[in-house]
Amino acid sequence: MEILMLTWEYPPNKVGGVAAHVEDLSKTLNRMGHDITVITFGQEEESEVRDGIEVHRINAKEGPDITSWVLMSNHRMQKKGVELLKERDFDIIHAHDWSAVPAAASLKEVTDAPMITTLHSLERSRVGSIHSDMSKLINDLEWYGAYEADEVITVGEDIENEILHHFSVPGEKLHHVPNGVFADKFKKGDSIRDEIALDWERPVLFVGRLCHQKGVRHLIEAMPKVLDKKPEVKFIVAGGGGGVEHYRNMAESVGVGDKAHFPGFVPDDQLIDLYNSVDATVMPSIYEPFGIVALESMAAGTPVVGSYVGGIKQTVVHEWTGLHVEPANPDSIAWGIEKAISDPTWNKWLGKNGKKRAEKKFTWERVADMTLDVYEKALG
Repeated sequence: MEILMLTWEYPPNKVGGVAAHVEDLSKTLNRMGHDITVITFGQEEESEVRDGIEVHRINAKEGPDITSWVLMSNHRMQKKGVELLKERDFDIIHAHDWSAVPAAASLKEVTDAPMITTLHSLERSRVGSIHSDMSKLINDLEWYGAYEADEVITVGEDIENEILHHFSVPGEKLHHVPNGVFADKFKKGDSIRDEIALDWERPVLFVGRLCHQKGVRHLIEAMPKVLDKKPEVKFIVAGGGGGVEHYRNMAESVGVGDKAHFPGFVPDDQLIDLYNSVDATVMPSIYEPFGIVALESMAAGTPVVGSYVGGIKQTVVHEWTGLHVEPANPDSIAWGIEKAISDPTWNKWLGKNGKKRAEKKFTWERVADMTLDVYEKALG
């Protein structure tokens, strides 16, 4: 099968989870015998073969505003797609998130290939409501992507219900396909515990963009509560997103600056080592359509303390692979962290269960099979 993937981010350009999802899905489909071509945004027009995937980057330097940037970038993405169509016939056009929708819908009109849209999150849930022109544009493109697509993939059950409710998409057109994880990669990390904590300290890890959606504020508010009962805890808050200084200052203001380390963005190889060096990973998200961090942590054998929202509901099994806590509730977050690390034997048991669950339920081979089923349905 010839598959064209359209995505605004693709490694090494990584901002959120879309880049990793598209890359890992593409590599798995390629290993299964399918030909994958990716068109993505870049700083200049260039092409390469990356891990067996043909990748074309279009010039998507920022425009004067978000509307101009989206329209300009999609025009160039569409142009590259038309060039490729002169050389080959694609069986499937697969758009990932709102920023690739206009190009995918246009290419659908000049080929017989069905269009698939994967919505990895929704604007109205990310920001709380559609209150600005930019949010309205994004929301409209999400709706348009769901409307134009022959089939729609969502990464979680909650976002599937949101799409049903807000966009009135027929239920038979929606398909819940989770993210996956290459579990072996996360089992091979080296412990760097002595580099991130003193001998007597118990490190707890946060990974993600430092923004409101990820609940970082509520984690910082929970830190003094944890340290009152567990002074041995050391917090590692890893991630970029422009909020590093803001949240570092917040940690100082609540008196935990010496117990909270903010290393900024952490490359994948170092992140794997971190997962293998901590006692628990905490995900205090307010909104989390899926939450790949939970799978990565579980694959490394590290328990997850996660808000009972979105995809975390499905990945983390309460008191089996980790603990669910109430979102935006520092008391609940503190309780979950304390409980997860209170008994070393139970902590290891949670980690062992999580590893088994990641290896069995969330392999990329299983995700690829589910995606192929959607493709086949679209092809009729």
